[in-house]
Amino acid sequence: MKNYLFKIILCTFLVLVVFSTFVFATDENIPENQVVSTNEEVTSPSEDGEILASYETDYDLVYSDMYLFDNNVEISQVVDGNVFVYAGTVKVTGAISGNLFVLAENLDIDEDAIIQGSVFAFANDITISGIVSDVYSMSNNFNLEEKAIVKRNIYVMSGATDLTGQVSRDAYISTKSLSFGEGAKEVIKGNLNYSSYNEVELDEGIVKGEVKFSQMSGNNQSIGSIILGVISNIILALIFSVAIVLISLWIAPKFKDRASEILEKKNLSAFGYGLLVFFGGIVAAFILLLFTYGFGASIGLFLIAIVVIAYIASSTVFSMSVGALIAKKIKSEKIGIYVLFALLVVLALNLIEYIPYIGTPIKFIASMLGLGILCINAYKRKDLVTGKAE
Repeated sequence: MKNYLFKIILCTFLVLVVFSTFVFATDENIPENQVVSTNEEVTSPSEDGEILASYETDYDLVYSDMYLFDNNVEISQVVDGNVFVYAGTVKVTGAISGNLFVLAENLDIDEDAIIQGSVFAFANDITISGIVSDVYSMSNNFNLEEKAIVKRNIYVMSGATDLTGQVSRDAYISTKSLSFGEGAKEVIKGNLNYSSYNEVELDEGIVKGEVKFSQMSGNNQSIGSIILGVISNIILALIFSVAIVLISLWIAPKFKDRASEILEKKNLSAFGYGLLVFFGGIVAAFILLLFTYGFGASIGLFLIAIVVIAYIASSTVFSMSVGALIAKKIKSEKIGIYVLFALLVVLALNLIEYIPYIGTPIKFIASMLGLGILCINAYKRKDLVTGKAE
């Protein structure tokens, strides 16, 4: 049961973080996970009004999100929704109207595959030959094959990166080695921002836009060492979060419920309060340190310490809020399920932080939301929906 929940929740949280909305697919007319087989031409519109696909042959059409867990998984269906996969080997040959979330050893997106949404992947080897919208990935090896088309941007952190397909917009890459196919032209139609140990000599026409290079440090550090460091940091974050979750359950058992309501009903306000408290606290502390001639130094230092502690704990508060909200959506009141959700959210947040260029901003946004939730909860407790303060 725990393994099953782990697979679902980890992927679910990635959706919540990236899009900052909480979408739970429901359809009163079609039972969840219903699969329809037909040989007639059928069109299925996605929520944004786009047409998923039209086919003249036999196929399986899935009208909801899919959750797949196995040693070897092949996605050959036409899916009108998101797909979440935890497996050893994943091969995609069908069409997906939503996003694809993968945690696996190997991911292979076939040249016949069409993914209208984005690909979020954490795997050892990633090979893309089909059509996708955006790519966000961490891997040991990343290959964009010749027939592959990325309609928007790629964000890649990889040991070795080989690009021979087409990126229609910008590429953000952090890698030990970067290579392009022989005679490749306009692989990247936008800009290339990459960090590596050595600058790559690019043939004319490979990148249509600007190229920005930054030197990576730690030239002798192996991918294994880097991954070990990531794992160590994640373990420390989980231990810290366990302590905060257990303490909050002991001291304020209703906090999780209030926090989930704030996140669901007042997320924009929470983000605003978080920014105000974080930057306002820092500015106030420096004013006390610099312009009170030492009289307010102790108060300024204390204020800085409070802001730092609150910021460190804020991502865990955000994780607790998301965990409680998901538990409420699936109508589970078990404390163990809520704790599991919260810790899986912490895990996902820390993994996302390592995605080049966008990971840190996402983590910062989550932290500001968590800080704002703390602030709102401190003043409004009784009726968060109507806005009445206790």
